[in-house]
Amino acid sequence: MTGPGSRARRTRPRCRPGQPARSAVVAPALALILALGAAGCAERPTTHHKPGTRHDVADGPAGRLLTADDGEGHRLREVPARGAPAVTVTVRPDAEDGWNVRLDVRRFRFTPDSVGGAAVPGGGHAHLLLDGRKLARVYGRWHHLPAAGVPAGRHTLTARLYADDHTAWAVRGRPVEGSARLTATAGSGHGRPSQGHGHHHPPESGRPSSGGGAGSAPPATGQGRPRADRTITVRIADGRVSPRPGRIELRKGRRIALRVTSDTDDELHVHGIDRSAALRAGRTTTLTVVLDRTGLFEVETHGSGLLLAQLAVR
Repeated sequence: MTGPGSRARRTRPRCRPGQPARSAVVAPALALILALGAAGCAERPTTHHKPGTRHDVADGPAGRLLTADDGEGHRLREVPARGAPAVTVTVRPDAEDGWNVRLDVRRFRFTPDSVGGAAVPGGGHAHLLLDGRKLARVYGRWHHLPAAGVPAGRHTLTARLYADDHTAWAVRGRPVEGSARLTATAGSGHGRPSQGHGHHHPPESGRPSSGGGAGSAPPATGQGRPRADRTITVRIADGRVSPRPGRIELRKGRRIALRVTSDTDDELHVHGIDRSAALRAGRTTTLTVVLDRTGLFEVETHGSGLLLAQLAVR
């Protein structure tokens, strides 16, 4: 009991299991607050795929998913023209090899740390395409395009913007993209004929080897093949990757060896650094890569579309 001059102690009402809240108004409001808080505080995945290693389309409030896709199997995410992201492509010859590609974006930011999460308005990454064929996934403003990956002739280089869940940002049913003309001359150092594939296969690309030998490392003068600073071993069986894909922190300038064993024929590719190797069923392929630039680079298989690892180079 409380008497005059005394203050009643105010206690927070508690709900026991099965006991309704005292106020019919407070309960729905509290539930709404908790739901919004959970949605806002949940940490989005930082790997390219969720466990299971396949592309996932995350539904969300950003735009409207269309049934149409970008031609590569990525669904379009429609947003209003007003306030939509935009990109402009500029291509300049590099002094040593190929071209330097600059992507100037508006109402958009590159978000490499949240790739694989839900679509967020104005965020994501870009795909770089040569004459409609995908060359690389880009996570920043600059990208170096090696001359050996571009056949002689006139080409169209396109940058297309994607959300973190790999849907393509679109306006009026068309992907958001920008293009620039590119001319490669045979023998000029800015373009040499390729084998008609959208990805560069340089001399250090891996070759299948039984017993896990380092068949992809270039020879060092007088001392055989150079040693890798780190070796990453991956096994693919029944469409699953072991160990599970994760992010690997590495320093610029290091040399890594990717040892991959697959139960099916496929192609191994390191996006951004643009190194590839053929995978043969039941055999181990080793691809040695020099990490000559910083960024977030994904190691994938092309045929099955599996993520093997993310290389975060600092």
